[in-house]
Amino acid sequence: MKVKKVEELYKILERKAIYPVFQPIVNLQTGEVVGYEALSRINKQDTNLMISDLFVIAEQMGCVWKLEKLCRNKALKAAADKPEKAKIFLNVDGNIIQDKSFIQGFTNRKAAKAGVPASDIVFEITERSDIENYQILQQIMNHYANQGYEIALDDVGAGYSGLNRVVNTSPNYLKADIELVRDIHKDKKKELMMKFLLQYCNETGITLIAEGIETDAELECLHRLGVHYGQGYFLGRPNKGFESVSEEAMGVLQKLNIKLYN
Repeated sequence: MKVKKVEELYKILERKAIYPVFQPIVNLQTGEVVGYEALSRINKQDTNLMISDLFVIAEQMGCVWKLEKLCRNKALKAAADKPEKAKIFLNVDGNIIQDKSFIQGFTNRKAAKAGVPASDIVFEITERSDIENYQILQQIMNHYANQGYEIALDDVGAGYSGLNRVVNTSPNYLKADIELVRDIHKDKKKELMMKFLLQYCNETGITLIAEGIETDAELECLHRLGVHYGQGYFLGRPNKGFESVSEEAMGVLQKLNIKLYN
């Protein structure tokens, strides 16, 4: 690894040169914003690295928790201004709880200080987590669930191991991988897989979220299938504030609801 990149990581951590943005998660049947995924961005004057690059470097240097703690702290501070009862989805590396520097109770303290109840927080187990021992993964999920938080599994459908994680754990939300959503209206196999996930969720009491919605045609298809929630640039881009659904997406949903109920 280049020394310069490592130096940039430590400089960013020292300066706390990260800020949160929030992307809306939308009820695809009503158009209501039900939550926001908290994403992190780096102040560009400090580096040309992307946040994903930073996490790769942090993992190699053994300081993922230090970086994740900074991102989480910034997101929770900003979440004090979120709409009442809107959920905040916080990305978490499932391996982090096994990190020796992991601080139990950190989120409780920061959320309480920001006035955000535990019931409004969803821990999203990200694709960075490559945990093949599902008992450990469920133990991690229980660690958060026992404190009143909800759990989401990210990138479901991205591979066989992803489906194994689904059936061997008990999350509150499943986030369907962007590859299942991309051009779903043109691909019957993708529709069938989404229907399968939706049926599984409906029968197990899980909420299904389709990620990466970028066109009106994808939104119309997912609405027609009955998918619960959605997220993506067509619905709303990540923003420093807590934005509502885009006008284009709301127009599509209003049109579909009028057709549906007439």
